[in-house]
Amino acid sequence: MMNKVILGLLIGLLVLVGGLGYYAWTAQQQLDLMREELSAFQDEQAARTEAISSELTSLNNELQSGLDSLGADIDENASQITDLQDNIDSSQDRLQSLEKEVSDNLDRIDTLDEKLSETVFFADSVINAPDLYRRVSEAVVRISNGQGTAGSGFIYDSEGHVLTAYHVIDGLDEIYAVMPGGKIYPADVVGSCALSDVAVLQLDDEPGVEPLGIADSNQVEVGDPVAAIGSPFDLPESLSTGIVSQVNRYAEITQDGQTRWVANLIQFDAAVNFGNSGGPLFGSDGNVIGLTIARVEPAEGDGIYYAVSSNKFKRVADAIIDQGRFDYPWLGVSISDLTPQQVQELALESIHGVLVNQVIAGSPAGEAGVQADDIIIAIDGAEVENLAVLTSYLGENLSPGEATTLTVIRGSEALDIPLEVGLRPQ
Repeated sequence: MMNKVILGLLIGLLVLVGGLGYYAWTAQQQLDLMREELSAFQDEQAARTEAISSELTSLNNELQSGLDSLGADIDENASQITDLQDNIDSSQDRLQSLEKEVSDNLDRIDTLDEKLSETVFFADSVINAPDLYRRVSEAVVRISNGQGTAGSGFIYDSEGHVLTAYHVIDGLDEIYAVMPGGKIYPADVVGSCALSDVAVLQLDDEPGVEPLGIADSNQVEVGDPVAAIGSPFDLPESLSTGIVSQVNRYAEITQDGQTRWVANLIQFDAAVNFGNSGGPLFGSDGNVIGLTIARVEPAEGDGIYYAVSSNKFKRVADAIIDQGRFDYPWLGVSISDLTPQQVQELALESIHGVLVNQVIAGSPAGEAGVQADDIIIAIDGAEVENLAVLTSYLGENLSPGEATTLTVIRGSEALDIPLEVGLRPQ
């Protein structure tokens, strides 16, 4: 029995030793496998490490090469920057020099401009009378009644129209235009306007003379030089010179015992006399700025002569040529300039404006609501300084049937009164 137990123990021990041996062998196999895998992994990592190290070395070499190149570029750029800075400094010095030269030149230009302005002003203030006479005298005619000189005139256009003063041809049975060269043209009256003292004649043949240029009389200023050409006292083709004394005059003209008020007048001091009426008044450029019509009689004074402004006589002449008449604008008020006493009594700011003395019943002003004692201070926004300015504005800018606006002071209130311009009764 004991032997069986021992035998069983020996067999169990043998089985245990065998199992342990197998386990040990199996473990050794796994360990060897793990060692092989570890060795392979180490070899792989070593290879990768070597490759990375190689790449790092290459990168380091490239980086160093780049740094070396960059350093060289930086050194080169630094040198270029230094050269550029030197150029900038040199350019700034040159620029400062140029600025000084420009400033000096501008000063010279200003000086020359002042001298040029003085020269132009001087040239504008003096008429080259001989040159002007040579250029325009052929278009200035003598108006005759067939026996003697009635006045003067000038070629207005290429269609044989001649402009002269209304009072020159008023009452003439026969009219002749005598050219400077001596040729005579019979003429007919196309139409006239007594209120403007303008008449248009038609020659029976075109004279072949270049018409005179017509200036814008709104550009005429006090002090401008003028020249008049006409036939005073039957002395044809006479020239006189002077200056503009004033513009926009409104004067009472007496001729042949008849008296009338004429607006749109240029006052000048170039000597004109009987026979100059209807002749042209020239500006320094040789263009016509006015049509001579009157003078203050020597018994009253001297050096005051009048011409209808070119803008006015052109409106009148063109209307007469187109329709045979000129329709004179009319408001229908009796007006006068303000006096210093009225300005004080009415507590006005200035003497500019015109006083309405009377409003004609049924007139444009009456229908629009203008009242006596209104003070007209503007028309269409243009300041009305006095009666002459108002009547001149009407004559040069408005026609019957056109709308206008009067600005008036009534009491302490300023009013805008729109109205339609009427036709002045004959």
